[in-house]
Amino acid sequence: MERREVWTEKDVEKDGVALESRKKKGSPLRVIQACDLQAGGIASLILAVCEHLDREKVNFDYLVYRNREEFGEKKALKMGGRKLVADNTKARYKTAKFLWKFFHTWQVLRKEKAIIFHINASTPYDCLVGIAARLAGVEKVILHSHSSKLKKPGKGFMIFQGICRLLIPVCGDYYFACSDLAGEFLFGKRCRKKVIYVNNGISVEDFQFDEVIRRKMRKQYQLEGTLVVGSIGRLCKVKNQEFLLEIFAELLKLHSGCRFLLIGRGELEGELMKMADTLQIREKLIHISVTDRIREYLCMMDVFLLPSLSEGFPVVGVEAQGCGLPCIFSGSITKQVALTDRAYFLGLEYSASEWAKFTLEIAGKGLEERETYMEKVREAGYDIQDTASWLQKFYLQVAGTECQEMIRKAE
Repeated sequence: MERREVWTEKDVEKDGVALESRKKKGSPLRVIQACDLQAGGIASLILAVCEHLDREKVNFDYLVYRNREEFGEKKALKMGGRKLVADNTKARYKTAKFLWKFFHTWQVLRKEKAIIFHINASTPYDCLVGIAARLAGVEKVILHSHSSKLKKPGKGFMIFQGICRLLIPVCGDYYFACSDLAGEFLFGKRCRKKVIYVNNGISVEDFQFDEVIRRKMRKQYQLEGTLVVGSIGRLCKVKNQEFLLEIFAELLKLHSGCRFLLIGRGELEGELMKMADTLQIREKLIHISVTDRIREYLCMMDVFLLPSLSEGFPVVGVEAQGCGLPCIFSGSITKQVALTDRAYFLGLEYSASEWAKFTLEIAGKGLEERETYMEKVREAGYDIQDTASWLQKFYLQVAGTECQEMIRKAE
């Protein structure tokens, strides 16, 4: 999808004046990201963006709602970021949790005198902290949609989220989305013309296929000559890993020597391991809870599966394609993730047996020219450097001008 440009040269010139003024104060523009630092797609994206910013001009702080050490915390602090805590975990009831979240967000943002507050949202409910930002005096609030479906069923929950969605115009100034499905989910058709699409880029060089790494990893796990099917994601309902295990059980009936590599942790970890025992596939399953060696494991794989119930835009799908892997995505995932000719889609109405057959069918197409797919992803516009440069320019302009031209073009 082509990203809409929303500024003029005149705006950039004005921004330059504002930027010089900020430089004299000896500090970069600090954008507060409402984003946890757990091992997950959103945190990985925001940290990767920060890594590729000119941090003398723009840097991030991270507003989190749990006061505990998180996977990406050390990296964030190393890049000059700060962890700002608005803890609401001590509240026992949902209403109290929301009130604490709202009050502590207001408290933190007021103390920080925040200029830009960037809310990374998975549900309309997440956007309500934008009202707290307004009351705290934040100049500009960005709402960024990263999901395409509500995670919890139930009529009451749907009604509540619908009410939250109606309040979105009060919560934010700019609407970002990672895909068409994510934009429509959070902002609806009414605000579709105002949505700015921001690519979920990756550091393409960090995911390029390497045959030496592949041989090394396969030797380490004693998998020479073995078909390795893999998946990466938080172990939770929306990622549909129960179905993944069923697919692998069927795949073993067709190819008894294959192995399954599952990377991720989450609330369903114990349940999934019990299911693997029940299906009698546990000894063929390699489970890695948390790792910073994603590239090495992608090089080890032959096919990548992601049968999620919903996704805003899966960054891991970009990473897998950058490594040249054939990828099978569920039909619930936006087609915009198909950045290369190795992206396939299969509906969740198909059985685990049919998924297994299709996995085996494309497994032989995986090794040719894998090292060239890094460039294909870059050409598709998903290099993190491009994403970071675009966001940096956007932040500086928003902070430096009233952006009347941006508002006019977005409407």
